[in-house]
Amino acid sequence: MDAVVALHSAGNEALSVAMIASLSRAVFGGSTMEPARLGQRLFSRLSYRLLQCTTAERTRSDKTGEATAFHNPILERTGHPYARALLASSSGDLEALVEGGDPMNGPYMMIIPEVLQSSTALDRVFLNSVQGKDVQLRFICETLASYAAAKLRLERGESVRMKAVAAGTGLSLIVAYDRLIADGFDPDKITIQITDRDAVNTQKTRQILAKIPSTLRRASERETEGKISAETEDIFAEMSGESGSCQRGYDVVTAVGILEYFQGCTMVTTEKMLGLAELAESPSAGDLISRLSATTNFGGTLIINTYRPDASTRILELFGKRFDYRDRAKLRELMAMKNFGNARLIGSGNIYDLEVYEKI
Repeated sequence: MDAVVALHSAGNEALSVAMIASLSRAVFGGSTMEPARLGQRLFSRLSYRLLQCTTAERTRSDKTGEATAFHNPILERTGHPYARALLASSSGDLEALVEGGDPMNGPYMMIIPEVLQSSTALDRVFLNSVQGKDVQLRFICETLASYAAAKLRLERGESVRMKAVAAGTGLSLIVAYDRLIADGFDPDKITIQITDRDAVNTQKTRQILAKIPSTLRRASERETEGKISAETEDIFAEMSGESGSCQRGYDVVTAVGILEYFQGCTMVTTEKMLGLAELAESPSAGDLISRLSATTNFGGTLIINTYRPDASTRILELFGKRFDYRDRAKLRELMAMKNFGNARLIGSGNIYDLEVYEKI
């Protein structure tokens, strides 16, 4: 967790550069990352049953209305930042989401060999768990796919425009961009926009961009051609001409770790598994894919994931998180409605499948 804080905060330039370089070596060095094996999966199931028996809800009020905090003596005793994030919801309207920020970026840091070697036993329990290992595998596949799609266009002498629809997935594009520059491609032909609806997460992305040699002289707050930018944006808000942002579409779009919070075309939901009332929500999964379709150029690449139920994800449900689960068949059914096809599986774990779609 110290590595996450160091990377995303001001200062620690040399350390941040070293972490990005090590992360890049791990991603592009050909090392194999495997999902959790049977022993770890059995431990996850045992943990789920234990936490199910020992977790209690506590309703509290804040400025957004009522929210639920949770009590669990086992997690409280650990004092781990991830455990604290599970036990305390920041606000009522965001309670059902797994919010971004430092705890959720922790599994990415475990890809770095030096961080993994120096991690504590609790880091491994929380961040190198069944889901944590799937997150790491997802990050590696996402980065490789983004890099490959951009490289293909650059090798044809074309420019490439790339977009990440969350700060967490933006780290993947930063690593891919750093590699493209190291390979000698012209930075003037590469435009990247990293967005997040949370201004705090956007600022943390800017902190990274201001420290990495390949990005510090090309980073900006607003998108311009040949730059890499970090902006606060709600993907469902209509972009106005006054915003200062470029209105062209993108050739490579990553929307990883987002779809599982939107209803529609699911195999099962948290509410159904828990026997809870399932109220209609807006926007829907179809609305999200429509926005991504409008953002992606024809012939462009969209990288997106499934989310399957597992004991490790159901642990999060014990702390108020709500998910809409999809397998590959349901994902492809949803994507076909919004002009995405030619699906290609690029990575698969216990929880996630990562697929690349083409806008057709």
